[in-house]
Amino acid sequence: MDIVWQLRQQSERADAQESRLARFFLAKLGATEQATMESLATQAGVSPDVLRRFATSAGCQDLDDFLHQVRKAGQQRDVEFIDVIRQRQSSLSQQEKRVAEAILSDTAFAASATIEQLAGRAEVSAATITRFARSLGCEDIRDLRMRLARAPQQRTSNAIAPIETITQALTQQYAQAETATWQRAAEMLRKARSVLLIGASGLQTALVAEVHQRLQSAGLPIAWIQDDNLLSMTLSRLQPDDLLLILAPDKVNSHVLSAVHHAHIQKTPVIALCAQTLDLANQADIWLPLPDAINARRYGILFALDRLEAAL
Repeated sequence: MDIVWQLRQQSERADAQESRLARFFLAKLGATEQATMESLATQAGVSPDVLRRFATSAGCQDLDDFLHQVRKAGQQRDVEFIDVIRQRQSSLSQQEKRVAEAILSDTAFAASATIEQLAGRAEVSAATITRFARSLGCEDIRDLRMRLARAPQQRTSNAIAPIETITQALTQQYAQAETATWQRAAEMLRKARSVLLIGASGLQTALVAEVHQRLQSAGLPIAWIQDDNLLSMTLSRLQPDDLLLILAPDKVNSHVLSAVHHAHIQKTPVIALCAQTLDLANQADIWLPLPDAINARRYGILFALDRLEAAL
């Protein structure tokens, strides 16, 4: 049974109440997963009895059968929504391709992110996010988030690595920097008047919080600022005896590059924890390695933190 076709037919009928109910359920496809008959009747502004009659008029055995058909149609539509994003990638502008890549690489993050957070992850403007959403038939960013939240969650960059991969990655990480480099980084951290920590967002936020908490517990005057406006103000006040600590487990966005630029102007030393493949590794005064394998970098961050704490 094609419940979507049936609802569209009913939405065009002369009966005002039936037409309104059909439009209501077409708009609610996939959003009825946890809804009860009573809550749906209240939202639709009708009685449960009217809802039951509408279900049978739509060709269903009863209300339970009707809700099952609506939920199934909603799930199918949301799976197709992700496919639509994939299919349209080749025809998108360069800016919109970045948005599509950010969404497809981590739909869980995109489904809960603010427009500013998603724009930051994709390195585009908020206006680009709005244009992208509307090009997919969404009314706004809220509608886009709702459809992504109902779609299958994808976190391709955060797959759990096999133990062999983790072991190899940490062995590589250990060999990439001499003990003296870690000791020099620890000495710079100890001597700094203040340490400004800049880290990743989204799924990596918890790791940045761990770094901040442990270095703060070690007695360092470290600040982790997540508000963009406050961060810009703080960067403009950096002094040569301060220190900028950057944690970049993934790609480096324009905000991080801008922070490094500010630090260089102010002659503030920069320590970067990142993979060797990132340009940031060459721009920092001290580079502390993270594994090249993306799905092992969270383990690399904890390993790096242990080495820093041991040297402090």
